[in-house]
Amino acid sequence: VGDRVQVEDLLGDITHIGSRGTWIRTNENVVMIVPNSEFIEGRVTNWTANDRNVRINVPLGVSYGSDPEHVRSVLKRVAREHPDVLDEPPSDVVFTGFGDSSLNFELRVWTAKQVTTPKIIASDLYFKVFAAFKQAGIEIPFPQRDLHLRSVSTSIPHLEG
Repeated sequence: VGDRVQVEDLLGDITHIGSRGTWIRTNENVVMIVPNSEFIEGRVTNWTANDRNVRINVPLGVSYGSDPEHVRSVLKRVAREHPDVLDEPPSDVVFTGFGDSSLNFELRVWTAKQVTTPKIIASDLYFKVFAAFKQAGIEIPFPQRDLHLRSVSTSIPHLEG
């Protein structure tokens, strides 16, 4: 009782364990009764078995004109200043690759609150990253395509219609 669990798509806190079923209170404050057989036969994730600390991965992309070291420093500052991000283990910024329209990064932070407020901390980090990027002049790109035209050596007949 009290553990934060996920059974398939259902995420919530165990409030009661009965002989036939377990009560799980969701983030929407709805109590769902899950047959105990699902805990035995199905896939169960216990988010609080060891401790309440979890890592949040925030993927983002910046324009190709951005300096990756500057991006890393801005992202680390955003993580350091967020009240729900833990100092230990330290946050990290990973340059994950070259996308079609962006340099791709992942901000990895640790928090003790993610299990009780899913998506809220990640959303807050996105808001803060957006503001920090704007202030630092780092552009968040939109998908783009380049069109390359080649000259043709033979003449193309004029079509009349």
